[in-house]
Amino acid sequence: MYTVTVDTEEEWDWDGEYPVSNPAVTNIALLPELQEVCDRNGASVTYFTNYAVLADPSARKVILGLAKKRNVEIGLHIHPWNTPPLSEAKRVIPKETFLHNLTPQVIQAKLQSVCSLFDECGLRPTSFRGGRYSTNSVVQEFLRDRGAIADCSILPFSTWPDDGAPDHRHRRLEPRRLPPRYVGDHAMWEIPLTLGFSRRPFGLWHRCFEVITNSPLRHLRIIGLSQRLGIVQKSWLNIETPLGQRPVPFLQLLRRIRPPCIDFCLHSSSLIAGGNTFTRTPADRCQVLANLDEGLSCVAGWSDFRPATVTEVATYLEMHHANSRN
Repeated sequence: MYTVTVDTEEEWDWDGEYPVSNPAVTNIALLPELQEVCDRNGASVTYFTNYAVLADPSARKVILGLAKKRNVEIGLHIHPWNTPPLSEAKRVIPKETFLHNLTPQVIQAKLQSVCSLFDECGLRPTSFRGGRYSTNSVVQEFLRDRGAIADCSILPFSTWPDDGAPDHRHRRLEPRRLPPRYVGDHAMWEIPLTLGFSRRPFGLWHRCFEVITNSPLRHLRIIGLSQRLGIVQKSWLNIETPLGQRPVPFLQLLRRIRPPCIDFCLHSSSLIAGGNTFTRTPADRCQVLANLDEGLSCVAGWSDFRPATVTEVATYLEMHHANSRN
């Protein structure tokens, strides 16, 4: 199965401070253009939508229009730095941009703020992605109590140096089932984004990269050299980043590996020039759409790949799990 996921959110300069108030959501008006690319290739899309988007009347109208399409799901996304209740501090430190670093009470209050807007729109999200790939058991339990069955916040083989950043280095491409907590409860599936390497086995290359990065060998720039020579490199179906600009070779490798699902991902802010670090010019944003079109047209020609929203992926995984136990 394959899906397209879009972090549907405000635009801002990612190299600057986090926008605490008055976020700009101009990019949302361009989502129908992205949807056309997906429709043309028969793909299903999950728009992980945050508070800033649903709080804006014009952006909300676009989201509600997309929600009427059969191949579209509206999932829940959250940016803690501009989701009520807000801190009195005018500047948000990096550690507090990760939802899992906040107290359980604040986590629940912020999630409730987003859920209340979903309720106002008549939407009941069953899938989730945390801003900056942040999640934890507090988040998952809150969402499970509201019917969510999928958490799409896991970025395999990855962490980064920001204080308090998630550490997903031990995670792989395989989804993980969180079983029911009590009789009558439902399972939740952690469905990772699709990040790996251009060669197998991914786990081996990950360990090699880790050893090199954390030793004096890093000064020899071995990783950069291996990537330039085409020996091995990280690959990601994030079609807005350099790792995802040539998706077809990675897709061909994934077809041989056959993970349960793969995820083409991007940020809605990549649809507008200057909306984020990836798309600074009109040519950049056109390239993002071209990358997506190239990847989707590739898998559309493979009969063994089936399009699905994130919730449909989780539903299929649960059904397969149940059948395997019978």
